[in-house]
Order: sequence, then C-alpha cells, then structure tokens
Amino acid sequence: MNRIVKVILPLFGVITLFSCSYGRNSESSMESDSTSVEISVDPDTLSDVDEEIEEADESDRLDTSFDDFLFAFTHSDRLQSKRIVWPLAYTDADGETKKISSLNCVSEFRFLKGDSYTVMYGDRKQVEMQKSDSQDSLVIVERIDLTEENLRSFEFKLLEGKWKLTSMRDIVFHESDIYDFLTFYARFSSDTLYQETHVEQPLKVMVLDPEEDDAYIEGTINAEQWRSFCPDVPQGIISNIRYGVQKYNSRQMILQKSGSSNGLQELFFFTKEDNEWHLVRYEN
Repeated sequence: MNRIVKVILPLFGVITLFSCSYGRNSESSMESDSTSVEISVDPDTLSDVDEEIEEADESDRLDTSFDDFLFAFTHSDRLQSKRIVWPLAYTDADGETKKISSLNCVSEFRFLKGDSYTVMYGDRKQVEMQKSDSQDSLVIVERIDLTEENLRSFEFKLLEGKWKLTSMRDIVFHESDIYDFLTFYARFSSDTLYQETHVEQPLKVMVLDPEEDDAYIEGTINAEQWRSFCPDVPQGIISNIRYGVQKYNSRQMILQKSGSSNGLQELFFFTKEDNEWHLVRYEN
C-alpha cells in the first residue's frame, strides 16, 4: 500500500517535484479517393518496430488492451493498413456521410504520437474502472483542437477479437457534450493570468515523494505557486478517449495526462460552481 505523507508544500520543494509539459501538434488532413487505398508512411518508422508489432499481432497479444493496440496502431503503417475497414465511413460536420478509400494516417494520428496523451472522465469512479481489466468493444478516440475549435472522432470496434477503425466523424465544436468545459479549458490552458485566477485557493495536491519509493506527499499550495509548480498544462491539440459509453458530469471533469511509453500519469480535477470552472486538485 502506498504511504501518504500530509504536509503543506513550500514553494522551493514543489518546483523540483514535477514539471508538466505537452507538445503542440499540427492539424491533420483527410482526402477523399474513390479508387485506391493509400497509407502514408511515417519516415521515422523503424522496421524493427513494425516487426515487433507484427509478431504481437499474430500471437493475439496486441488486442488484449485497447491502449496497447492504439500505441501500436499509431506507430505502424503496416498495422494501419490491416486495421482500417475500407472503404472508411466518414461523416462531415454537416452530417453527410460518404465512403473514403484513402487516409493520411501520419497526419491524422500525429496528435497521439507525442510524449503523452489525455483522457477526460466525469468522476474518479470512471478513472478507477478504466484501471480494471474490463474490455470494451467500442472505443471512440477524439482529436480536439482547442485553438481552432475543431473536433474529429475516430470509432474503433472490436471485431472478431481484433480492434479496427470503422468510421471517422467531424463534430461541430459547440455541439460536443463537453463543449462547456472545453471552452473554459481552452482559455485556462493558454492564458496564464486566467489560469491563476481559476485555481482553487488553496489548491490540494498529491505528488510522489522523490526521496522514498511508493510514498506520496499530500498537501496544499496557493494559486500564486501553481505557475512555478506546473507552468504548462496540456494545450493546443489534445486527445480524449471514450471507453464504451462514457458519461460526463456537467459540474465535474477529471483530465488525465498519461505518458505514452513511461506509464506516468497526472490527474487534474476541475469543478464548476457559480457558473465558473476551477482547478481544485492535482495528483501525479
């Protein structure tokens, strides 16, 4: 069991505990083609990575976890060619659906190839449920451009034991069920002064103890210390993964930032009171 030490965190100690970062990604592109199937190959994709993924795919180890599959899918052009249902159903923002037979996968999934990705939850129970071994048969991955207010969703289904991309959809930003939070978060993540005024005073934090394994330090910091404690939060183009039927709370949101390869996680807890969102807790 992890041991928690409760303290009031001084500023000089907080700065060294964790530094948040999230890279910006460029917008993707999609093109329609009625005759051919084309997969764009990432120039830095290594053949040995493809070989390892191919081996995992053939041994059925790749589909035991959607997160493992998604990591492999975004890093292997071979897997993309096998796991996209062609022609792919694409629905534009006006609701018109058509079939496309080519996709620039390098651009489309670049937002998932950084050092980390984000997932949003309606409450802590949903976070804990996702840590279990339960297997969903439907997962929707969203690319959210906070700056341009663009939202594209990719629907993956478990078909005969294999995860496959079955459709893609553009969603009008203000019609998203989490539009209210996204509007707030777009400004919170890009405006440092606004961010500072929307951090709970004092802010509850729980962080790993750098001097002792499996121990945490729990305490509080003030809003002024937050900028030095965690100056960069996920911003620009972020992701969201909806496992199964994901339901959200209009007055609470948990944003989880996960390392793509190191397993590190951060949790940002937001609540809405008196028509204003605030960051009320941070954990890593």
